[in-house]
Formats: sequence, structure tokens, C-alpha cells
Amino acid sequence: MAATQVFISYSSKDGAVANMVCALLEERGHRCWIAPRDIVPGKEWGESIIGGIKGATLFVLIFSRHANTSPQILREVERAVSHGLPIIPFRIEDVLPAGSMEYFMSVPHWFDALSPPVEDHVVRLAAVIEQLTSGDADARAYRPAVPRGAGRIDWNNGLVRALAGGTGLALLLLAGWLGGLAPPDSPMGWLAALLAIGVAALVGAGGRAAWAAAGAGRAAIAALLLLAAAGYGWTYSHYVVAGLGSAPLVRGSECTADARLVYEASCPDLPSDALADAAYDPAALWTAASIGRIKLTLGAAWAIMAAAGAALVAGWLSAPRRIKRER
Repeated sequence: MAATQVFISYSSKDGAVANMVCALLEERGHRCWIAPRDIVPGKEWGESIIGGIKGATLFVLIFSRHANTSPQILREVERAVSHGLPIIPFRIEDVLPAGSMEYFMSVPHWFDALSPPVEDHVVRLAAVIEQLTSGDADARAYRPAVPRGAGRIDWNNGLVRALAGGTGLALLLLAGWLGGLAPPDSPMGWLAALLAIGVAALVGAGGRAAWAAAGAGRAAIAALLLLAAAGYGWTYSHYVVAGLGSAPLVRGSECTADARLVYEASCPDLPSDALADAAYDPAALWTAASIGRIKLTLGAAWAIMAAAGAALVAGWLSAPRRIKRER
């Protein structure tokens, strides 16, 4: 029979029992994943735990009063439930799940290993694992019933957190657009909101955004964001003017031939009354090409700010949550 990976979840205070269960199961051909033995050197602790759960086909919980109150064990159980793993509680103390643990531990079959020797109970456990992997036993009996409210948003999912951050940034960009801070007369004002959500989704789906969470990558994106913001601020302050009813208008950087005849000395920085004299038509004073370049500059800077900001926010939110080693 092919070896089965069994994830063993336990409190460090029950380490002796957990290691014995692991050794006895592996003697019977069941490959186990157990911390800290299987933590990859140099890899983040929490990421290794999640990887072990994802790669497992069964989840064995060494259940005791210590495991019952351990936040780390609760997170591991929640992840196992989320991935649909059959959960086999191996109870070594006469305690019942309480609080949040009771919320998830609703499997109908428990292994009581209260009476010595524990080895005899491990033999029974190995037999059940054998039946589950061979299909002789129904794995549904070891899958917790979906708790009421289990359809709620899974904030442990990095992609969900990244999308939430991207959506929040998109709302800020839309507020800036409605408030007149976005590039005037440009679809990029609201398209940037969609861009922020798209970038956040890509970063969140990209394996917890290792590239954005890395120091060099994060610094480069932050520098790009600052440069784009500085460029946008300077361009906006120099080339966006108040039009009719204070509506923002984009002026150009090069006067038209007619405007040069009238305002030769002050082109292209024309006085405010020049725009009023031209019926608030920028094209009458500045060339269409120069106005287009300014609009393009504003739109590009706004888009870069949206993309870089979304990458930073999503990279930070979707990065693995640190899991303490204390169990």
C-alpha cells in the first residue's frame, strides 16, 4: 500500500505521546508530518505548517487539556477543516472540546486513549488509517460537520485579505476621483480603481506575494510609489487649473500660434483671466499635443500609484501570518 501522509497536531506539552504515535504509525508504513521534525530549515514556521496540512490526507489530533486551549492547535484544526481533511481526534485525557475548539471538532468518532498502554490504542488508530486509505471505511465519519456560519469569509486566506485591501484602496481612488484629485477629463480616474483590485488579486494569488514581501522588492515598489506621487503632485499643481465653476481643467505646456501673438511674454504660463477670455477652452490657448502629453503624464502617474499601492497593500496583507512556535 502506498504511504499516507498523516499530519499530527499536538501541544508541545504532549510531545512524548505525539512522537510515540508518529513512530508507531511510521513503523506500520504511514508517513507522518510532525513539527518540528518536518519544518524545512530556513522556511517560515507558519508556512511550513500550512504546507504540511495541505500535503496531508489525514489529520490526527493528539487531544488533551493543553491542545484544547492552544491557539496554535485551533488554527491547525481550522485549516484542516478548511481543506476537508478527515480528522481523527486521539484523546489522551478525559476532557471535552470547549469554546472555539468545540466549534470545529464535531466528528462523530473519537479515539479514547485514556487507559494504558497507549501503544494498543495506536495499533487501533493505524488500523483505522489503513481502512480509510484503502476505502474500506467512510472518511465522512471523520470529517467535521460544516459549522453554522462556516460560509463566512475566510480571513485566513491570503487572497481574500489581498482583495479586501485592494478593494479598500479602490474605494479611496474612487473618492479621489469624485473629489477632483484624479486626472481631470480622463477615464484613468476610475479605471485605476479596477487596476488596484486587479493587481491585488494577482499579488494575492501569487504564492503569498513573496516578491512583494521581500525587502528589496518592497523597497523598489515603495520608491516607485513615491516617485509617481511626487510627479503627479508637481504636474497637477502646475498644469491643472480652475475652469468654469471651479471645475478642474488641464492646460498644456505649449501655446497655440494665436495665443503666442497675444500672450507672447507669458507663454505657456498664461494668466488666469486668459482662460476666461477663451471661454474656458484650453485648446484655444495651448496645443492639443501638449495638453495630451500632460493628460497622459497625469494618467500614467495615477495608474502607477494605484498599481504600486495595491501591490504593497496586497503583499503585506497576503503574506503568511506568523505562527508562534509555542504550542
